[in-house]
This record gives sequence, structure tokens and C-alpha cells, in this order.
Amino acid sequence: MRRLTGIWLLLLPLCSQATSETLYRSLIQQSLNQQSLCLGEKQWPVSITPGHDRWINAKMEALVDAGLLTSEVTADRKTWRLTPYGQASFNKHHDFCYGTLRVKNIATISTDTSGVTTVTFTYNVHNLPAWAENHSVRVANTDLDNLVMGINKVRYQALFSMDRHHHPRLISEPEQLDLLY
Repeated sequence: MRRLTGIWLLLLPLCSQATSETLYRSLIQQSLNQQSLCLGEKQWPVSITPGHDRWINAKMEALVDAGLLTSEVTADRKTWRLTPYGQASFNKHHDFCYGTLRVKNIATISTDTSGVTTVTFTYNVHNLPAWAENHSVRVANTDLDNLVMGINKVRYQALFSMDRHHHPRLISEPEQLDLLY
């Protein structure tokens, strides 16, 4: 009986840590689920005057390269339209969305003297579509490129405090710690 009690006392901190890690993971994931990972292209077709709006031209041509759009140039307009593949991708969210951040691994959990708990973690992207890995699309959309390059490598941190019932409360959205550029 004493041996069993001793083993239980040794394992209790590990069980408590696993429970808190699960809770922090869940709270972080709830926050990540609210973040929209989309390009922000919501209206089709898109049309510009040739020679103007070069940043729009570059972004649209990257989507052409990925097979999402076609382009047509007339005397006074350049117009991009959705391909069937682009239409199918667009219809899912009425934008070109590239998945959801997921907590991959909790690296550390530490609490400072003021009671703020810092949780560092790595991530992956759930449901990352093939077009989001296209080189042209990534060059034209640096946020997407940074996110894809950081899968399983870049650490994020989330800060927590305790509410009046001693439950952890996320202080702010998780923030990226490591930069790859």
C-alpha cells in the first residue's frame, strides 16, 4: 500500500501538468479557430486598367499561375475570372482561404512572479490547399508564405492570467515568436 501511495505521489504532478497542458491547448485552439486565414479576394471578376494597380496585377497573376483564375486583356481593361478550380475553392468560404492553424506541440508552460503564464507552441495548418503552396501565390502573399514556411518550426506564444475563479484566461491572441525572414 505504501509503495502504491508513493508511486501515486510521484505521478500526480505529471497528471496535473498533462491536464493543464490540455486546457491551455484547448483555449489556444479556440482563439486560433477565430482567425481567418484568407487572401481577402471576395468579388469576381476583378478588372483594372492595364498599367495601373500593379500590386493587384501581381496578386492576380499569382492566382492565375496556381490555376485559380484566367486573365483576359482588352484594349482598355484587364480582367480576371475564376476557373472551375478557382470557383470550387472560392465557394467554400467566399474567399480563398487556406486552412486553419492548429496547435501542433506545446513546448513550454511557465508562470512568472506576476501570475502571467506563458505557453509556447508550434503549429501546423489543417486543410492547407495545394494552391496555397504554389510559389507564385506565396511570393505575392507574404503572410501566407511566412505561415507555410513556419509549419512545425516557428514558435508562437500565448499569455494567460487567472480569472477570479482561478481558471486560465487568454490575455491576447497568440503571437509569433520566431521570424524566418
